[in-house]
Amino acid sequence: MKAWIGKSIVAIGILHSIVGFVVFYDILSLLISERLFNTVTLNRQPDREAAFWFLFTGFAILIIGALVDWIERKNVGIPAFLSWSFLAVTAMGALIMPMSGFWLLLIPTAGLFHWQRRSMNGE
Repeated sequence: MKAWIGKSIVAIGILHSIVGFVVFYDILSLLISERLFNTVTLNRQPDREAAFWFLFTGFAILIIGALVDWIERKNVGIPAFLSWSFLAVTAMGALIMPMSGFWLLLIPTAGLFHWQRRSMNGE
């Protein structure tokens, strides 16, 4: 099976990060001008919190995608918890924020389940 699932997750993480840098450019510039350390105070600066969490999530998606890509290239079985966790996060995100990019994660999530099923059947 060709390794594409991890690469697609990495691509989504890159897209998420690019969108974050574009959308939050002014806020990020301000944080950098303040030298980053302790520039986000919780529950007091929702725009700064949103910028931080948006970019943090993008980088986390990149890391997960790189791990999935590594697992795919090693051609080892996909752990069931990963498929189910990805489905839960994707479904909750799409439900809570339907006008977001969470829908993009449905494709690699389906790929994870397909891969898991194939590895269980010894294919």
